[in-house]
Amino acid sequence: MTKGKIQKSSNKTSPRQGGAQSIRRSIAILRSVSKHNETGARLHQIAKAVDLPTPTVHRILTVLLEEKFLSFDIEGKTYRLGSELYSLGAATQRISIRDRYHTSLQRISGQTGDGTCLVIPSGYDGLCIDHIPGKYRIQVLGFDINERRPLGIGAACLALLSFLPEKQREDIIAANAPRYMTYYGIEDKEVRSWIKRPRKLKYSNSIHIVSSESIGVGAPILNKKGQVVAAISMAGINSRMTSEKRRETARIILAEIAAVDPPPD
Repeated sequence: MTKGKIQKSSNKTSPRQGGAQSIRRSIAILRSVSKHNETGARLHQIAKAVDLPTPTVHRILTVLLEEKFLSFDIEGKTYRLGSELYSLGAATQRISIRDRYHTSLQRISGQTGDGTCLVIPSGYDGLCIDHIPGKYRIQVLGFDINERRPLGIGAACLALLSFLPEKQREDIIAANAPRYMTYYGIEDKEVRSWIKRPRKLKYSNSIHIVSSESIGVGAPILNKKGQVVAAISMAGINSRMTSEKRRETARIILAEIAAVDPPPD
């Protein structure tokens, strides 16, 4: 360095630092919107909360909208959390519930000898997120992991549907009515009649609905608010699933669910 000259420090932000800064700003904006998610957050509210210039916040909001991390209400000019965030949250919940009840499924399958499934509601469907095969040589072809069925069809999906709020149940039945008839030859009024029994007994029976060769038993998993978040079911061939076996299976499933601390809200 030449004597008498002072090297000036650069105020430029490196690409790595700039990327980290953008991520932190995006996270701050998402947190700000989440605090006002029920009513929606306006641009000036968000800018004030994160202490950034309005044009900067607007640029970040535009990207978050494009990626569906936020949604925008044109009439109210407000931002809310978007579908992609809810999808990520659902994936996290899925892992949490599976981990929480995996051992329970193993015990149920071990005691009953038949395959056991863990199913969560997903739109108008039930989605299988875990499955433990049974020990019998002859097994029912039950739910596979990542397989979907319309809510109301099969023991787990019937248990899920039965314990949803009435308005939500009706919306789902109406939406699924064509699928009930097309794939299973079942009218929506039959599904409505099936709902009453699980709500009374706290478990469901699926007799020759998915297959003429099988009978299933399912029970709902409720969170700490009493909302249904999942269901456990077991299915076996007709000759094994006597009325006594169905009651015993229901007792086993309900006992296993009760032994686990309910999922959080």
